[in-house]
Amino acid sequence: MKTKLFLTASIIAFMLFGTSGLYAQPGHEFHKNMGVKFTDEQKAKIKEIHLASYKEMQSLKNQMGELKAKQHTLSTSDKPDMAAINANIDEISKVQTKMMKIRAADHQKIRALLTDEQKMVFDSKMMHRGGKHRMFMHSEDNEHQGNMEHQEELQHS
Repeated sequence: MKTKLFLTASIIAFMLFGTSGLYAQPGHEFHKNMGVKFTDEQKAKIKEIHLASYKEMQSLKNQMGELKAKQHTLSTSDKPDMAAINANIDEISKVQTKMMKIRAADHQKIRALLTDEQKMVFDSKMMHRGGKHRMFMHSEDNEHQGNMEHQEELQHS
């Protein structure tokens, strides 16, 4: 019974989280609506940066979906095992940390491509976006929204 429930929850989680937000969807450019005028060369390099991270990010997002499904199963059990719940929370934190580090590294790689003028606009836009960009903040409640916003940014480019 628990195995069936876990398998069902895992499949649902994968469907929800595995496809909802694509960090660096191939074929899309970066932040057209950020107000930064990128050169064609910068656009190509930014695309390379995103594509280089894509596989790893997608794998981590899939892991996150599985861990969240497991967390739901553990948390809704008739007799919850707090040790297992806490261990799973630790695993979720590890995956989130990896994702944040990849995003932070990509952000700095992109920033290194920019002129001083572009950096001013880029940094200003990133600051005003606050938690919306989700580069540094990923809570369970707002991750889906942040991923959707990022996907919309990519689609508008």
